Amino acid sequence: MLLIWRPHLSIFYNYENKNRKIHMNINPQMMSLAREARGLSQAELIAGLKTISQATYSRIEKGIVEIQTDQLKELADRLDYPESFFYRQNNYVTSYQEYLYRKKSTMPKKQQVKLEATFSMIRMLFEDLLMEVEIPDFSLPQIEIEHTNTPEVIANKIRQYLGVPKGPIIDLIGLLENRGIVVYFLEDAPDKFDGTTVITNSGLNIIVLNADMPNYRIKFTIAHELCHIIAHIPFSNENPFKTDIEAEANRFAAELLMPEEQIKPELFGLYYSSLDDIKGYWKVSKSSIIYRAKALGCIDTNRYIYLMTELSRYNERRNERSDVDLDSPKLLTLIVNTFYDELGYTDEEFLKALR
Repeated sequence: MLLIWRPHLSIFYNYENKNRKIHMNINPQMMSLAREARGLSQAELIAGLKTISQATYSRIEKGIVEIQTDQLKELADRLDYPESFFYRQNNYVTSYQEYLYRKKSTMPKKQQVKLEATFSMIRMLFEDLLMEVEIPDFSLPQIEIEHTNTPEVIANKIRQYLGVPKGPIIDLIGLLENRGIVVYFLEDAPDKFDGTTVITNSGLNIIVLNADMPNYRIKFTIAHELCHIIAHIPFSNENPFKTDIEAEANRFAAELLMPEEQIKPELFGLYYSSLDDIKGYWKVSKSSIIYRAKALGCIDTNRYIYLMTELSRYNERRNERSDVDLDSPKLLTLIVNTFYDELGYTDEEFLKALR
């Protein structure tokens, strides 16, 4: 069973204990977060509500005025969250700077706001789950990219650290989960979103991925995000103005999945007809193979342009005809099963555990 986030269905739904009196104050931040996670502006949220005007809601969300009982009930129904959700006092909103997610600059602002709110919801989910269940500790080295520690050198160190034998990486997700990194598939994500690394308050790294991408793109994105986790995020305070992190992450991912020493002999004088076999072995996209051949000096610019043109001519530039094998995330399923099988939770108790 693969668990994925469905933004239109709240995993927090119905966990409220309606017989419990809540004595904490409403947290306006949770109102903003819930609204943004549903992709709604204040005007869109208020449209159709009978008990709250936009002017009043704006003041409620800013914490200027208190929300009334009937207003809270109508708002919770409109957003499809239980009332108790809005009493959460933890700060689950992460700043934009923490997200090194790969997005195209043309992503509409509204989609971006909704996406970032969803990241906070995912953080919240795992903070709750891991209060009761332990997972493997993070156990990968953190290595800053500098001097002789190039992205390629670090990628090979990580291959050795993970115990990857010569050849392609077959079980990339499993290897990372065993080292304390969660891999999470996000359904109905914007087309222009590939992936990001979300970090919980307790330091858990969660690689969030667009579930609708082909496996070859997911695999490269995981490797890309792994570079951020190992070589960028731990050192972001020391070098906050570094601008080449995306290029470095791509170089790391290419070397991790296609080590130069191993793949280079296959790429000299690359023919389009040989791409299927190389892709089938290394479990990567044809476009990444062509780019790798160019980066390693195995083909010149003219041949690179020719191969990319052929990729477009065969309608494989965006979506290639064949996909590659990729193992599935198992850690979240194991966490949930622990609640039921080892801790003996019922469905109702499990939902209540997600505070």
